[in-house]
Amino acid sequence: MKRTERHHLKEDQIVTGFQWFAQFYRKWQREILIFAGALVFAAAVFGALFMIRSHGRTVQSRLVGEVLSLSSELNTNPESVAKLEKLAEGGRTARLANLELASYWAGREDVDKAGTFLGRIGPTPKDLLYYQARDLEAQVLMRKKEYDKAVAIYKAILDEKPATYPLDAALYHLAEAYEAQGDKTAALDAYQKLQADYAQSYYAYEASLKAGRLGLSK
Repeated sequence: MKRTERHHLKEDQIVTGFQWFAQFYRKWQREILIFAGALVFAAAVFGALFMIRSHGRTVQSRLVGEVLSLSSELNTNPESVAKLEKLAEGGRTARLANLELASYWAGREDVDKAGTFLGRIGPTPKDLLYYQARDLEAQVLMRKKEYDKAVAIYKAILDEKPATYPLDAALYHLAEAYEAQGDKTAALDAYQKLQADYAQSYYAYEASLKAGRLGLSK
């Protein structure tokens, strides 16, 4: 086929293609315009949602940073306590603020105040912060010698098997609660289970020491 003929053939194909598209557009013009409008609207909505979420994450990060900054000053700046208590009253970072205040008062051996702030942290969502609060609650109960309640909390955590919380830590603390309760058999079983199931854990080494001591004392 000569070059001129090939050139004319391509031109004919292009013209035919444009004609087909023009006919198709005239036939389905209304539907095409509606579909195009829907796409534009969806893109606008998606863009707006993306901007809102990005702004929300920025605000959230700033507030979390503020809470953590105040928490680091609790032992050196008394004014930080009042500021953190205000943030704990409500808002996006209220749960974190309450947990930090509970930790602060637990460290000062004021278990009643610690319990008050822990009581403000609700049962949902069951994220890392929730399980940290439950762990601290059990530690507070241990100091109040309410060992049965502490055991119940750790057993509940282990039963739930949260992906967001280290189960080796929960098992170790459960063993400690059993030991404080005076149930040496249950404590020894928990320490040995920790050694078997979490051999590479830091807590496994501590558990081996305590298991050895309990085994000798039985």
